[in-house]
Amino acid sequence: MQLKFLTTFVLAATLSAGAAAQQVKWNIGWVNANGSSYAETIKTVPARIEAATKGRLKIELYDTLVAGAEQPAAVRDGRLDGSFAVSPWLSAEAPLVNFGHLPGLLTVVGAYQKMLNPLLRGEMSKVWATKYNAVQLATGVFEDQCIISKVPLQTVADFNGKKVRVHNTEAAALMRAIGAVPTPVPFGEITPALQRGIVDIVMTSVGTANGFGFATVAKHLSIWRIGTVVPWSFVVNQAVWSRLPADLKPVVEAEFRKIEEEHFARHSAFSKESIDRLVKAGMTLYVATPEESARMFAPANVNSVYEGWYALNEKSGTDGRALVKKITELKGKL
Repeated sequence: MQLKFLTTFVLAATLSAGAAAQQVKWNIGWVNANGSSYAETIKTVPARIEAATKGRLKIELYDTLVAGAEQPAAVRDGRLDGSFAVSPWLSAEAPLVNFGHLPGLLTVVGAYQKMLNPLLRGEMSKVWATKYNAVQLATGVFEDQCIISKVPLQTVADFNGKKVRVHNTEAAALMRAIGAVPTPVPFGEITPALQRGIVDIVMTSVGTANGFGFATVAKHLSIWRIGTVVPWSFVVNQAVWSRLPADLKPVVEAEFRKIEEEHFARHSAFSKESIDRLVKAGMTLYVATPEESARMFAPANVNSVYEGWYALNEKSGTDGRALVKKITELKGKL
């Protein structure tokens, strides 16, 4: 009896040790963009991945362990296992992933999603692999972008001389071209900066505008389709990914693809709900007319933006012109 008990105990302990050896934890960075579809999606990830892998992979989210803009480098160096990285962070080192910020190139999120598998997913994955030693497992976009201001912005001329807080290099270049003054403001200080007049205009997503309480400090909400596609990518350090048990990899990949698809399916409704909330809170909505949009995206304004982006890509060793050509050609086939 004692021998049987001992054998059973040893077997149970061995199985338990084997199961424990298969458990993996990833420390993942993100930025808590309160109110955004980015944050809404990410908050579901730990429970979904744990359920999909039956507890064998656990994801811990950290928004303060490494500052947002430093997270891609932290993934490359192994200080973070992975990151839900936002594309504007890469403007200097990997500008190719900011194709969605180019004025007039992609103005519909649905087009971006349709281009992922034939073109854009592969282009982004190459950048993550070569520059950040990372594997891209999913991508998404922020909800519709908007402009928050204390005064109406109904013509391109209305931007002239205004101090504007933008979230990417390409939008800053466009604002300079139309006479506005890009003004840097830390992410957490945007609302008081607008309230105190440090900036006159804030460019952000409609969900984040709710999360940051912009309706309490400004009453004008404008949709100009500037930087419509602001992508984010979930990436994991290549060594971390290689250590994941082989049988778990397809499970994790499949679950992240489901998360991605559900995120895109929610985009339109999330954007509308966010805009409706802002209007209900007292903001006045203005959608740029086709005529004013044409003035905003006139060659005299956008050519310098593209040339600046091409130059950044050349400096970083990527071919921006070739990607814009591929996107333009693919758009014509959709």
